[in-house]
Amino acid sequence: MDVKKDGGKITEPAFPNEAVLSNDNRRFFTLKGEHKRSWTAENQNEHIGLCLKIDGGLIVSTGQNKCDAGLLLDDNRTFLVEFKGKDYEHAVEQLKATKKYFEDNYSDYDLKFFARIVGKSFPKTSTTRQTAIRVLEKSFGKNYKIFENQGKETI
Repeated sequence: MDVKKDGGKITEPAFPNEAVLSNDNRRFFTLKGEHKRSWTAENQNEHIGLCLKIDGGLIVSTGQNKCDAGLLLDDNRTFLVEFKGKDYEHAVEQLKATKKYFEDNYSDYDLKFFARIVGKSFPKTSTTRQTAIRVLEKSFGKNYKIFENQGKETI
């Protein structure tokens, strides 16, 4: 089923209040992470978007892998964002675990997942990065991007 909206907000799926950072159709959705890293999505088509604090908001368990934040749009696109230093392999595991969490807990919705890693400058030819990319492609197909320090894109 599709995400439900009413009055300019996404109403279903429902998330805990402590997980919701914003729920509206602003021009720019910005998620912030550690070390002054951020990911900004320009909302040219005026989608309603629900920004989520996943780590410590939606998923509070300390023993579970999870990404930092997410953005759910009214067209079912779900961007999962992990802010990282250098450990791209761990970032991929966190994104995969968060995708599985959504699939297990929100299976009634036809969510389409996109993975985003915003990390420290990292050589594009490193073996670690290439391995991370192969694993990302297995879980997310071509729906992933890796940004250095600041991520910006149009959605």
